[in-house]
This record gives sequence, C-alpha cells and structure tokens, in this order.
Amino acid sequence: MPSATASGADTGGGSAHSRDHKQGNQQRTFTPEQEAAVIRIRKCNPTAFYEILVLEKTCSDAEVKKAYRKQSLLTHPDKNGHQHADEAFKMVSRAFGVLGDKEKREKFDKFGTDPDSRFASAQAQNPFSGFASRQASGGMGGGGGGWGEEQMSPEEMFARFFGGGGGGGGFGGGPFGAFDTGPQFVFNFGGGPGIRVHQFGGARPRRRPRETQQGQQQEQGGLQNLIGLLPILLFFVLPMLTNLFGGGSDSTPATPRMVYDNPLAPFTEGRTTPNLNVPYFVNPADIATWSKSKLSSLDRKAEVNLVRHLRNECDNELMRKQRMREAASGWFYQDTEKMAEANAYSTPSCERLQTLGVGR
Repeated sequence: MPSATASGADTGGGSAHSRDHKQGNQQRTFTPEQEAAVIRIRKCNPTAFYEILVLEKTCSDAEVKKAYRKQSLLTHPDKNGHQHADEAFKMVSRAFGVLGDKEKREKFDKFGTDPDSRFASAQAQNPFSGFASRQASGGMGGGGGGWGEEQMSPEEMFARFFGGGGGGGGFGGGPFGAFDTGPQFVFNFGGGPGIRVHQFGGARPRRRPRETQQGQQQEQGGLQNLIGLLPILLFFVLPMLTNLFGGGSDSTPATPRMVYDNPLAPFTEGRTTPNLNVPYFVNPADIATWSKSKLSSLDRKAEVNLVRHLRNECDNELMRKQRMREAASGWFYQDTEKMAEANAYSTPSCERLQTLGVGR
C-alpha cells in the first residue's frame, strides 16, 4: 500500500519521472490476476522475452501483438496499483520492442542476447563494418524500424499500440504525417541507437557489396526457418493426406452434425469420445454405412471439435470478464458494484475445460 505521504505534497524522495508515471495511482488497488502477472514477470530474466510474454519461440507476429496487448493491460501502472507494476510493465514493453520487430527478433533468436545491447552488438557484428546503414520500413511488419528506436518509452509504445498516431513508424506514418519523406537511413556509431537521416527525393542509393551480402544472409536465414518448420508442417499435413488418400474410394465422408451430452432429435444415436469420455449424438442415417475404423475416426474428431469449441468460448468469456473489470476500475476510483459484477461473471466453458482436465 502507498505511504501516507503519497496523497499529499511530494517529499522529494523520487525522481520527477517516477512521480509523473504514478500520478493518480497512489490509492489504486489491484486484482489477484494483476498481482500474479506482476510477480510472474519480475521472476523472469530481463532478456527472457518469450517467457515474459508467455509465448513459444515459433509464435507468429499476430500472437506477439495479442500477448503484448494482454500483458500490458494487466501491468500498466494506470490500471494496476501494485507497487512493482511499473517494473513489470517496462519488462513487457521491452520484450515487445524486440519480438515485435522482425530484425531484432531474428538477432535475438540467433544470438540469444538483447539485440540493442552494445556488448551483444559488438559480438554479432564485424568491428570493421564502419557505418551500418539500413533502410527503415516503418510499421511492425517490416525488417527493422518497427516501433522506432530505443528512445521510445514504454508509455509511448503503449499509447501508439492502443491509440495509434504519434511519431515516425508504427501506425501513424512518418514523422511528417502523411507526407512521404523518402528513404530513411540510420547511421550507427559503435552499436548505439544511431542517427536517423531522411533523404528527400532522389533515387534510392545502390546497394554496396556488404549490404548485398547481408540481404543474402537474411534470405538464407528465412530458408533455414522454413526448413525448421517442416517437421511441424509434416506432423499436421501427413495425417490429413493419410485420411484423404489412404482409404481410396472408401475414404471418410464429411463429418456429420452432432450434439454433445444429451440427445436432440434427429441426433439420437449415442457415442463416446475416446479420451475424455464425453457422450455425443449423431443422426443414425448419417453413419448407417460407416465401418468400425471410420466410426473410431469420428469419435476422435468429435473430441477435437469439442475441445476447440470450449477453448474459443473460454477465451471469449475471459476477455469479456477482463473488459468488465477494466470498466469498473476507472481512472481515479473503482466502482465496487461493477467490480463485484465482473468478479461474479461466470465462465462455464473454462470450468468445463477444467473439469475435463484440459488446459486452455
């Protein structure tokens, strides 16, 4: 809990930055979920970016954005009154600043160190490379630039992600609004943040041999990533091909409609999923000519479809509950009635998954 002096005049114990950052947050509380998020994140290594955002190394760009949205909303100091929320929020923002930038993520995956660290840059680059020049693409999907240089604060990143607009890159276009400033270059001295230079008009400069070599290395890296994903693709594609072509003319027809738990005419023929033992019912006419192997395949598919449906519904329920909590939190005080309603909001699909022993 904040001290008694937090609501009065500043005693001079903290910096101006910390005072501004926690302004209006002195009497705020936090939920158990927010506290758990802060504790979990602070236990992570500062450069364990995937662990901080609760992601796998094979995650997509969309999953990175989704994870940042979730964790930043849980730890933002304006929403979370925990005394260490500010530190956790900065760790979340730093993780997104690396994983949300294609070039930085590739360097992190390759070397396992913070790509913005001067020491890591000295290890990863040729010390005689001179001026390292690269074109900034603006936006997250490009190869670098993304959310701007290291000078962007966690609050600016949060505001740009949720509110749009702002400086160069991101969602709001270049630093001159909709006006196209032409190619942009960053001159990097010794692994530092670098100096951005805008070229107004003129043709794009021809690539130097070193830049051409770097482009080829990036293409080779993309091919290696694709080769690394082949086992995963084969794991999912081969069973599909086996089901399509393994039975010849006796291949499994389209999955019939089904209902779970209780029969509902005309779905009256009962069956059971193989692992979770959940009863489901189909129309007897739809499977009258099916063989035993086809029926076993249908049982497995019924179980997969049930778990997928429950997970989607559980995500929707938790998102709805979180929005209700945010609406009840307000900016300066908490609406106790709305917060009680949010905490009482039921999540039947999540409870069903827990009962079945299946994780989200």
